[in-house]
Amino acid sequence: MTALRKPLTAAAILSLATLLTAGCTGGTTASGTPSTPHTKSSAGRKAPSEGSEEGQGRRAKAALEGVSVDDPEFLESGLERVQDGVHNRSSLTKGETYRLSIACVGTGTVNVVIADKAPESVPCDGIPTGRRVENAPERLRIDIDAATGATGMVAWQIDSVPS
Repeated sequence: MTALRKPLTAAAILSLATLLTAGCTGGTTASGTPSTPHTKSSAGRKAPSEGSEEGQGRRAKAALEGVSVDDPEFLESGLERVQDGVHNRSSLTKGETYRLSIACVGTGTVNVVIADKAPESVPCDGIPTGRRVENAPERLRIDIDAATGATGMVAWQIDSVPS
C-alpha cells in the first residue's frame, strides 16, 4: 500500500503545482485570447472605462476644474446623468455676477435653460461651455435636459465673478 501511495502523492503534487502555476500567471483562455493576471490590489475591482458612467462623470468634472472647491469664488457644483437632467435652484447674492460652467460627456446634446431664458443646446463632447449671469436673481433656476437620444453625464458649476 505504501508503494501505491508514493506515486499518487507525487501525481497529486505535480497536478496541484501545475494548477497553481497556471492560475497565478497570465496565459491564454480556451479561446486562445490572452488572459490577464490578477494581483491582490486589483482583484475584485474594475477600472472604469471611458465609456462607463463613472468614466464619463470623471471626465465631465475634470473639464470644469478651473476653479477649485477651496477657492472663495466657488459656489456650488453637481454631476448628473444626462437622462435624469439637472433641475437646480441656486441661492445667489442678488445683483452680483456669476459664471455657470457646463460640461457634458457622452452622446447627443443637452438643452440648457438658465433663469427662464431661451434654451441653448450644448453638445456632449466633453468641451466645457460657460454662461455669464449678470445682475443675478436671488434664486437662479438651472434646467438641463437631454435632447432626444442623448446619453452620458453632465457636470455643472457656479462661480462668483470678482468685481
